[in-house]
Amino acid sequence: MRAIPSSSALKLCVSPGVPSHQLAILLALQRAEAPETPVVMEEVATSADLIAGVKDGRYDIGLATTVPTDEAPLWRDELAIAVPDRSPLLSYTAVPSSALRIYPLLQSQPLACEALFGEEWRVSCQVTSYELMIVMVAAGYGVGIGSRLRIEQSRNWDVVMRPLADGTFWIGTHLFRSERRDSPAIEHFVRRARKVA
Repeated sequence: MRAIPSSSALKLCVSPGVPSHQLAILLALQRAEAPETPVVMEEVATSADLIAGVKDGRYDIGLATTVPTDEAPLWRDELAIAVPDRSPLLSYTAVPSSALRIYPLLQSQPLACEALFGEEWRVSCQVTSYELMIVMVAAGYGVGIGSRLRIEQSRNWDVVMRPLADGTFWIGTHLFRSERRDSPAIEHFVRRARKVA
């Protein structure tokens, strides 16, 4: 297999928590419509690392999750609560935030608690992946906060999704682009990202 010349590839950076379904659609669209411009993807630990990398030119484009801002996100994901099967919280069809205060809160998606409750809410455990969060919820170590769609897909792990009673909360995925480099390939990728949105 030939190595991809770095000059022809788009350097894409993603932060943890970028919704995977939309990202998969975007990357598949890129492969189908621009096979001559492959994407080299890297995940960074925080959105701040991503933004710094885009600004200094290490990455052409970055996708990061952020709490709601005035700027419209590319796409957004509804947040919900992951509850272990047989939890007393299942008596609620939608869980009030007051009922969550006595449970350890697990978060795999950075900023999820802030998007739901503000900066003053304490996260009991920040886990490194969605999968680890679901394992800990299923084992009864706490309740998780994350993407409604992904929690619904975890039903076979004995984890149940519950919406929040206090309203609908979202976390958005925003696109950042390098101002040091402009090219038709970047423009086309941005257009595809908006098309997926």
